[in-house]
Amino acid sequence: MIVLDSYDLILSLIQSNFYFNSRSNSKPEFLTQFFMRKVIFKLVFYPLLLTTIFAILGYFGRGNWILDLLSHFKFQYLIILTLGSGILFLLKKRVALVFIPFIILLGIEVVPIYFGGNKNMDLTNPTKIVCINLLSSNNNFSKVEQYISEKSPDIVVLLELTNLWQNMLRPVLDDYEYHFTVSRLDNFGIAVYSKVQLTDLRDLKVGNAQLPSIAGEFYIDSLPVTFIATHPLPPISYEEFESRNSQLSELAKISSEIDHEVILIGDLNTSSFSAHFKDLVKRSNLIDSRKGFGLKTSWPVGAELFHITLDHCLISDGLFIKTRETGSDVGSDHLPIYVEIGVE
Repeated sequence: MIVLDSYDLILSLIQSNFYFNSRSNSKPEFLTQFFMRKVIFKLVFYPLLLTTIFAILGYFGRGNWILDLLSHFKFQYLIILTLGSGILFLLKKRVALVFIPFIILLGIEVVPIYFGGNKNMDLTNPTKIVCINLLSSNNNFSKVEQYISEKSPDIVVLLELTNLWQNMLRPVLDDYEYHFTVSRLDNFGIAVYSKVQLTDLRDLKVGNAQLPSIAGEFYIDSLPVTFIATHPLPPISYEEFESRNSQLSELAKISSEIDHEVILIGDLNTSSFSAHFKDLVKRSNLIDSRKGFGLKTSWPVGAELFHITLDHCLISDGLFIKTRETGSDVGSDHLPIYVEIGVE
């Protein structure tokens, strides 16, 4: 009996000691988890709050060039808010619900780009068009030459064309019978080279800055088409912002007054989400060729997380898109765009 009592006493002491140790160990473990959750919450919540502020400010960019710049990153805002809110839900933080309306708002702008439009993958014998912002300081001539050779487009648009670039690309462009070039010492030289007959090629000066654009006429099958290539100023000051907007506004007016099909292509120095790009599309009665194909971002090369849609091709509703893609790195800060356009 005494032995049994001693055994029970020892057992109770061991159990009580184990309980004490487990309690003392669980407390720092609990505190560690608590502080970790708190740190994770702060690391997620405050960037989400800042992202939301940027996203909201971007909607007020119509009259302010800085806020207009914030409008270009709505795809990035959408991804950050979606992922961050998901983490907050996992942490069981109700504040995640605050960000849901902004996710929906951004989604309404981003998601439709992946659907609809004048997409037709069954077009036969489409006109193939390449548009390349060369970057005037770029010296990777062979990369551009290789890209043009690989794509073998019917029409080539070159932006930031200089005399040097014009001379270096002469061999690959020899087969392009129809061409119009405006080479300059700054970043606003422009050229159009075509294998198909382009008539009435002309320098179309529009906007406050009177920078050169190129217009011409050609046929897709038996359908007359006006082709316009353009490159407005980047909106990095109030004056340049106004100049870009005036150029886009005049191009919208010109396009809307043409009584047949229109293709407007170039580095428009605005993204799909800017109020001024939306005005261009609405007033010109043109369709963004990327609809149905996705964003197809083109700038800046080397900073993929910040990629936005600066290079555009707009078409009238009688034309259809078989292919819309961005090309490989040619040494510029822009990726080329490649479009195949036809009629049904």
